[in-house]
Amino acid sequence: MAEANRGAGTQPPRERWLGGYLFALCVYQIGIYCWPSGPPFVLDPRAGIPVLLINHFSFDNKVIHPVEWITATWLVLVAAMIFFRGKWVFPYLLVELVLAAPTAYYVGVLAVRHGSDFAPAFIDLIITVLLFLVFSVIPVALAVSRILASRLKQIA
Repeated sequence: MAEANRGAGTQPPRERWLGGYLFALCVYQIGIYCWPSGPPFVLDPRAGIPVLLINHFSFDNKVIHPVEWITATWLVLVAAMIFFRGKWVFPYLLVELVLAAPTAYYVGVLAVRHGSDFAPAFIDLIITVLLFLVFSVIPVALAVSRILASRLKQIA
């Protein structure tokens, strides 16, 4: 019995996949925010947040840049907790849904109104949707699968 448990302890938990994925996203997000002349807007994975803060709240870069860095810091913290401890998957899921909402709104505006005031090219819409999938949809799906797996494990 002890032999079987020893082997199970060396196998990495599935949460490490989510944590590692989030670390990769951290590297990208921090790299974009450290861009010498400011991040190229189309490559910003959280593009909806500046759009929301500028268009609906009339904030400027003095507010937007700290908010962007707060989201990057949160991602580093939660990636470490999930990767090393296998914890904070549910809080990550909740916060990710909140952080993804402005970008989902922005994608919807771009798709339905064809940019209107923004007037982006079609490739900008494609890149924004791709970043939204990579930064929000895939991690949310991984987090939901881990939460459901742990719930099923508790039931069994």
